[in-house]
Amino acid sequence: MDDLKQAYELLGLPENASREEVEKAFETLLRKSRSRQANNPADGETGESEYDLKFKAYKMIVEHEERSKINEMSRQRYSKWGKLSATAEKIDDFFRIHKTKVIIGIIAVVALVFGITAFINHREEQKRLAALPPIDLSIMLVGNYMSDQDQGGDEGLEKAMTDQFPEWKRLKVMLTYLPPSGGSGGTADMAFQQKAMAVVATEKPDVYILDENSFNWLGGGGVLEQLDTEANGVLKPLLTDSNLMKGRAEEETEDHIYGIKVTDSTLAKQLPLAMQDMIVTVRIGSKNKDKAIHFIERYLEAGNTSTTE
Repeated sequence: MDDLKQAYELLGLPENASREEVEKAFETLLRKSRSRQANNPADGETGESEYDLKFKAYKMIVEHEERSKINEMSRQRYSKWGKLSATAEKIDDFFRIHKTKVIIGIIAVVALVFGITAFINHREEQKRLAALPPIDLSIMLVGNYMSDQDQGGDEGLEKAMTDQFPEWKRLKVMLTYLPPSGGSGGTADMAFQQKAMAVVATEKPDVYILDENSFNWLGGGGVLEQLDTEANGVLKPLLTDSNLMKGRAEEETEDHIYGIKVTDSTLAKQLPLAMQDMIVTVRIGSKNKDKAIHFIERYLEAGNTSTTE
């Protein structure tokens, strides 16, 4: 405070001088300094030194007044906290100074909580899956298929198929939509096609259930198992020419049976599934080929709607 008192004295003002008086004193100082330098150029160094000292005094007074205004505004702002006003101000200052660190810390905590939750959910899901019986047959439907949401969607379809084979404990059913060949060919259709390609490339079910469009897509791609032996053996009494779906891989010189059409089976009609065709095929390398053939056999044994009616 002594420095502030000296600053007022340098400007020839009392300590309680108003801001207006301070400004006037400084303007008078500025005029005298310019006049002295104009009339006595050689004495400029002395005049400049006096001016610098008084300018510093002026600057100190102005800065002190500005700080006083800010402090008063801050006091009024935190006065509502009463006895806790000092604590509230410190907390506010802390968050203002360390705002970025606080935000980063909050994000880190949220990410940690989500990470732990995801890990716990994953562990619980792994426990749930481990408690389930082994998969008897895995089935992927690829084509213009839509499960009935009113009957449980994909899970309802899986349950309906499992119920058709009471001797089995568990079927795994996946549904991958592939637009029909006569679709619009727009961006959405292309996205579905790309997704179907990715799923077929990465998933390895025992059985593919296809419509005619997806059968033509996969039939010559080296993904499906030839069923000539089964069609001429265990399945032969149940087959007609209309059931046989043939194709030819690139390196083959003649057609082979790659799928069995069961669209008219009463079991197919019972499924909560919107469809046009149902062609059952077996993936090359299936670990459950015998059960896949039994699946086809059961659907063929169920006959067709027109026969049972």
